[in-house]
Amino acid sequence: MSRSLNLADGERSQGGNTLVMQSGCHGSFLGRIDLEVSDGKITNYLHQLIEVDASITPDPSITNIIERELAPFKEMLDTVVGETATALNRYTMLESTMDNFLLQSILDVSSAEMAFSNGWRYGGPVIPGPVTMNDLYNP
Repeated sequence: MSRSLNLADGERSQGGNTLVMQSGCHGSFLGRIDLEVSDGKITNYLHQLIEVDASITPDPSITNIIERELAPFKEMLDTVVGETATALNRYTMLESTMDNFLLQSILDVSSAEMAFSNGWRYGGPVIPGPVTMNDLYNP
């Protein structure tokens, strides 16, 4: 199976004998799956979405690894490249504020009367305020 699955609690897709689950998108959820196995085969399962919110404390050792790996790029990623008064969402299926922004930008710099896009269907939202390079690179 080669499609994006943003599945709600308990939903799944099955291809043949393979159970496929994707627990949300953009780091918004953790997934937990409990399996019952008998004679080497899965006989039952329970999938649970765990929302990533402020109640989850980051692991200091993982935070250190991430900070160390990002350190050489910090100055570039922190560079402010613009500002938005509107949240720029770019993960919806049909229309998003980021897609509208992109299309309006194309119209503003071209002589086109209309602009179309297949949709900006990746990346987390950009909150109102300064927009950094990190916001643009954030998947």
